[in-house]
Amino acid sequence: MNLFFRLVFVFLRASFSGTRVSLFDTTRIRSRVMLTDQDMFAHMTNSRYFSFSDLAVINYIIRTGTWPKLRKRGWFPVVCAESVTFSRMLSWRDRFEIETHLVGWTDTYMCLQHDFIRNGKTSATVRIISRFASRKRDRVTMNDVVTYLGVERSSPALPTEFENMVADVEAARQHRSGDSAAA
Repeated sequence: MNLFFRLVFVFLRASFSGTRVSLFDTTRIRSRVMLTDQDMFAHMTNSRYFSFSDLAVINYIIRTGTWPKLRKRGWFPVVCAESVTFSRMLSWRDRFEIETHLVGWTDTYMCLQHDFIRNGKTSATVRIISRFASRKRDRVTMNDVVTYLGVERSSPALPTEFENMVADVEAARQHRSGDSAAA
């Protein structure tokens, strides 16, 4: 429940900041580790990194001005894969910042990275692979999305970590398709 209030705060702050940025800019949110964010080892629980990443995505989508455009089309992002790499643990009362940026995209997937920064050093990195879905159940490709948003450049080359994650998602989809065909 405590992330609900943080969600409202992030949403309102991003909506009324008046500052719009490019899809290729880095967006930031700031927070602090609360007592309820900790696990029994006195550091922020692993799942909280993903929850904070969700807040960072909301901030990114609003600040880039894509939120009303996506809503108009009935499109919304769906997370297909996430990974987290820790280098330092965050503990109670630690202040941190999450820097979010678009790494690139494929025909199907968008790749975002969230860096959790404390005292100028990266504590954790969350990588997200998502695709877009439609409320009308139409197939939405990344070409549809970038064309609609007016992006006139191609995706930067994806780092190996993201290529591997995309390959894992595709393998899981193939496996699922094979399972349903065998049934």
